[in-house]
Amino acid sequence: MPSILVVAAGEPRCRLVDILFRAGYTVSEADSGESVLKTVGSTLPDLILMAIVMPDTNGLEVAARLRQILNSNCPPVVLLGSITPVGLNDEPLASLISGYLDINVSPGDLLTMVRATLAANGQK
Repeated sequence: MPSILVVAAGEPRCRLVDILFRAGYTVSEADSGESVLKTVGSTLPDLILMAIVMPDTNGLEVAARLRQILNSNCPPVVLLGSITPVGLNDEPLASLISGYLDINVSPGDLLTMVRATLAANGQK
């Protein structure tokens, strides 16, 4: 089963991890941008679900750093937030991420996005 890294703080992270775990995915967690960069350096997930707002940085900055570090090996990144970022469909932002979800997404919509993103990257 594909592995998913969930990067968010508090209750939203716990809820997303629970939904994904119950769906059978291998799930790991991080609560900051620095921890995600350390985690990805040692273990490369198949997909990263990452909050835009984090205590030490933001998801867009981390996505850009991941692209610099991993180049073509960078897993797809789906951003999570409560407000859609301005310019989400503009280059170069669109090249950094594979999608966007409201952080309070329904389980069905979360799993639909995860499956579609993994399928687009050759995973099932």
